Order: sequence, then C-alpha cells, then structure tokens
Amino acid sequence: MPLDQDVEREARRKRPRVDGKPLALDGESVERSQIEATVARAAPEEQSPGSSLPTPKLSEEMRDTFRRIMTRYAANRPNDATKVRRESEDSCDLTRETEFCDIDDGSSRSCKARKVALLASRSVVGLSSFSDEKRIRVCSGCVISSNGSTYTTKILTSATLVRILNANNSVIPDVKIKVCLPNGQISDGSISMVDFHFNIAIVEVKSDHKLPEAILVSDVIKRGDVLAIGRLYDHGGVMCAQGEIRKQASTFECPELLVSSCRTTMAGVGGPLVNSDGHVVGINFYGEDHTPFLSTSVILRCLKHWRKYGKIIRPWLGILYKPLEMLPIRVLERCAYVGKGLYISNVAKGSPADAAGVCVGDVLVECAGKVLNTVPKFSAMLMDMCKEHMDGDTLRSNVSVEVVVRKQSDGSIERKTMSADVLSEFNYYRWVDPLPVYNEETKPRLHTPGWGNQSFRGVRLL
Repeated sequence: MPLDQDVEREARRKRPRVDGKPLALDGESVERSQIEATVARAAPEEQSPGSSLPTPKLSEEMRDTFRRIMTRYAANRPNDATKVRRESEDSCDLTRETEFCDIDDGSSRSCKARKVALLASRSVVGLSSFSDEKRIRVCSGCVISSNGSTYTTKILTSATLVRILNANNSVIPDVKIKVCLPNGQISDGSISMVDFHFNIAIVEVKSDHKLPEAILVSDVIKRGDVLAIGRLYDHGGVMCAQGEIRKQASTFECPELLVSSCRTTMAGVGGPLVNSDGHVVGINFYGEDHTPFLSTSVILRCLKHWRKYGKIIRPWLGILYKPLEMLPIRVLERCAYVGKGLYISNVAKGSPADAAGVCVGDVLVECAGKVLNTVPKFSAMLMDMCKEHMDGDTLRSNVSVEVVVRKQSDGSIERKTMSADVLSEFNYYRWVDPLPVYNEETKPRLHTPGWGNQSFRGVRLL
C-alpha cells in the first residue's frame, strides 16, 4: 500500500474516539456518514450461530476511492436555485435562447452605455412561460409597480409570452409563468392584463422586498440614442444593445411601432428601450433586420384605461397611415403635400373614414387643433378622447374626431369629421413571431399551421 495511505491510517488510529469510533475531521462529516451508510447497506443481515458465510467488508482502498468520488460529486453539484434558473440545456423541453450584448467593447460610447444599463437593469426581469411541462417562450420585462406592504410587483412585458402558437388572440391553456428577478430569485407569476392589439401584458409576482420601478416617459420620443435591455431567464444576466431611433417604418402590421437600430434577440421581446437617462421610452419586439418598439405614450394610455374601465377602449376609423417622412421616395413624389402629416395608405369601405370622404393618398395634418407627425401621438389622442363619451365602462356614443386633411390631388385643405366606433377584436393587429426553437431540434407539441397571406385586408384597419 502507498506510503501516504499508511500515514493516513496511522493518523486515524490516533484520533480521539467516541463510542469506539474516531471523530471526523472538519469537512469529513458528510463523507464519513455516506461511507458508513454504504457499508451498512453492503453488510448482510446478522447470520445465525454456526453459519459459515463470511461477512463482506470494504477494503480501505475501496473506502478511499468512494471518498474521492463523493468529494468530486459534492464539488460539481449545483445548488437548487442554480438548477432552477439555468434548467438543463440537454432537455428537449426547453427552448434554445440566444442572448445579446454589444457594450463590452471598451469604447467610450459603450462605457457611457454601461452606466445607463446598470442603472436601468435594477428594474429589468426575465420571464418564461410553460405549458404541459414544456417551455413556450422566454421574454424580458420591466417593473412598473412594486408595493412594499403587499410585496406585489407588476411587470410590463409582451403578450408574446402567453400568446398561443396556433392562434392570434388567445392565451396558452394552463400557462405557468416563472419570473427571474434582478437578484436571481425565481418566482411564480400570474397574468393580470393582456392586450393582444398592442401585444402587451402585465404579470404580477410576489417578491420579498420592494423592487425599483422603471420610469415611463409619457411623450413620443422619435430621435436620439437608446439602449435595448433584457434579462436572460436561463442565467439571470442582463443583456444590452445600443443604437438609435430611426425614421424607418416597421414591417409589422401595427403602424404605431417605431424602430431602433439596436440588435436584439427573441429573449429581449418585452424588455425596455431606455434613453440616456435610463427612462423607458418603449418596449421592444423582435424583427429579423430591425427592432420595433411600442412607445410608452401609447402604453401609458392602455394602462390608464385598464385601471379605470377594466378594459382598453380604442376608437376605430378604418384607415391605415404612416408618417410622410417614412414614405419611400417613389410614393412621396406623387404627393401634392410633403410637409408634416400622416399619409393614408388604405381606407376600409363603409368605415367612418370612408363615410367622411377621406381617400387613399390624403394626408392627415391636424386633429383637434394639434399637428400630427407620428402615429403613436395620434393613437394616444384618440384614446384620450374616449373619456368624454364614457358611461361607466361603456362608450355611450361614437367619438367625433375632427381632422384637417391635405388632398392628394392638389394639396388643398379640407376639414373632416369622422364618427368613430369602438375597435372590435376582429380588427386587432396580427402579430407574427418566430416559432420557438427547441434543444435537440424537437418541435413543440402545439400545432402551428402557416399564417397564410399577410397582405392588407380592409376589414382589419384601425
């Protein structure tokens, strides 16, 4: 037997004993108990007198081997919290998520961005939805309300988190939500609000302490440097991409969306877009070649309606439009007016806009005496108009919307009054997100048929 084993055996023999057994040294108690338990399991039952069967014993070399195995196991075994947060990358029931970050290059711009990101990240969380023990989505979100007395926290995120994969405006059946808080704690969440039209949701979660609340900007921010921030649920780390707001139209059906140059992934959907002060100017969605975001000016109106009426009420005009500054040059050259305004690209037959004489190619320049230059601003104004026509939680009459238009033919000014009805679920925007990608290239059990033709349909207009 090697010399070091002889020395160890001699030291063990000289240890103080209790009940005939040597005391364990520091760090040996767990190992010794496991060894003794193994010996006990290996020993046969007591033999009757006269039995000639030998009693098997573990040799000292086997004991030492077992001790080394258990030491390596204890050192490599993750704790329960880490296992829950990281889950297992080998499980085919977990989606494969990609993180993003471009502020670690050491540049002066990135150094400034890192300070802002660290400030804003205190209110950013990671979320994951599960159904039938299978993960559906991983998103991000930000804390908008935290009650220190009830320990209830409200998180703003995207409805993509709970939207069923084979339908557009339905919640996943028996969905379970897990939230990774900024401190790494994993908590159960519950849905308290879903708006499939603007693709936003509110998740409530219990926390053992009050979390910092994000500051949401009430105005439409359409220029400047921004940061897209998220938190990856799998490891709890913050993600950040820097960019700027662009004068670019989104490819999504929702015309209220603005666009930033931040490069994110699906894990950043629902996460905040913040300005240089760390204040939230929108929540992010995902596009293959751009990052669209919904302005907080619209989100704040939605939240106000939900608190006051228990639902979100939106006037429906039956038109699609986009800012003149975002039109392709080939379209803009046919316009008689090229100042500030919203170019009308489609008008639904029989809609309030059609009845008022609004035509394709006309430009909305004013509403209620205010100049129109962004779609989010116009949408926020329409939602504000509802309060004068409410009877409890019901719109008692159509909303009269007075606008000034520039005609496409000669640029002349005309005043129009549209009698707007309430937007129905049938006319909600459609949101098409990439399907989840699973480990080992397995597919989700939810059936996901093709979305078909995504071209404009007149009945789905605002």
